[in-house]
Amino acid sequence: MTDIQNTEASIATPAPAARGITLRGVIERFGPFILTAFLLGFWEFAVRFFKVPAFLLPAPSQIAVLMYNEWSLLQMHATATITSMVSGYLCAVFFALLVSSIMIRFPLVEKCVMPIFVALQSVPKIAIAPLILVWVGAGFHSKLLVVTAIAFFPIVINTMTGFKEVDRGLRDVFTSVAATERQIFFQLRLPYAMPYIFAGLRIATTLAVLGAIVAEYLAASNGLGYLVLSGSFNFNTARSFAAIISLAVIGTSFFWLMSLIESRLSWKRRASGDQTTQE
Repeated sequence: MTDIQNTEASIATPAPAARGITLRGVIERFGPFILTAFLLGFWEFAVRFFKVPAFLLPAPSQIAVLMYNEWSLLQMHATATITSMVSGYLCAVFFALLVSSIMIRFPLVEKCVMPIFVALQSVPKIAIAPLILVWVGAGFHSKLLVVTAIAFFPIVINTMTGFKEVDRGLRDVFTSVAATERQIFFQLRLPYAMPYIFAGLRIATTLAVLGAIVAEYLAASNGLGYLVLSGSFNFNTARSFAAIISLAVIGTSFFWLMSLIESRLSWKRRASGDQTTQE
């Protein structure tokens, strides 16, 4: 009898919801930081154990000391890179959305223009960059054009994909109520294509960093790309690594910023949709 009561009590008692912090949870949350710390520690150990010269491969501690001592220099060149990168990125977004809107409205324009875009995209931008330097000269405008050219194509492709993936039934509903092309675009195509557009925007963030560095490699007197080259020419490898790390931080921050904006806009769309459903 006592065993039966104990069994019933164990069944009635709910199991604990969680056992606290688990190893899997820690790895999932802090895995990238743990792996990065391990790799940096191994790097530091290998450089010091094998006595690798600093001009070949500096230790992470040496790079950190240089970044601290030359913070103002890194900040100045990072500002130049960010300015050209963001400016070119915004230009690419504007022209990509404009061209995509025209192509989805006029299919004949898409058939004429899209093959040209594909042909231009197949040409490495490193081959076009010298021509841009000849046309506009070295400086901010050349970096602006290179970044715009590199970041433009993925936004166009993803935007057009989103515009074309609109549900046919929804399109027929809009047509049945005599909706204009403007209403169909802003109330149906554009909201439906937002996930595709942001996918292209996230891809373009990394390409914008690449475009800025390509332009600074070819001809520039400032920027992190210029700092990487000047460090390698002067055998100051720690400075080159510091510039590369700064580029990685900038690119990652830019990517996560676009992801944050997308999540906020998605939350607003879901909230407005739920409110409409309740009404």
